[in-house]
Amino acid sequence: MLFLRLTPTLPNTFINVASPIVDIPYRIFFLATFIGLIPAAYITVKAGIALGELQSVGDLYDFKSIATLFIIGVVSVTPTLMSKTKS
Repeated sequence: MLFLRLTPTLPNTFINVASPIVDIPYRIFFLATFIGLIPAAYITVKAGIALGELQSVGDLYDFKSIATLFIIGVVSVTPTLMSKTKS
């Protein structure tokens, strides 16, 4: 569920409608939606701020932004990786 929220391949409306059909528990749906939408919201806000202050294309890629996105990605994928190692 978290992977579906993180990848832009499926629209969120489809995920919202299909989740009860395939019996996704409410708690998992809520947590995956809450955590999975954070990266997209962060990127959207960061893009808006960057466009307001943009003076060159190089200003879009700073170490802090890349590091933050990397940490968000690692944190969001960690539960999936941990569940595979326990099986």
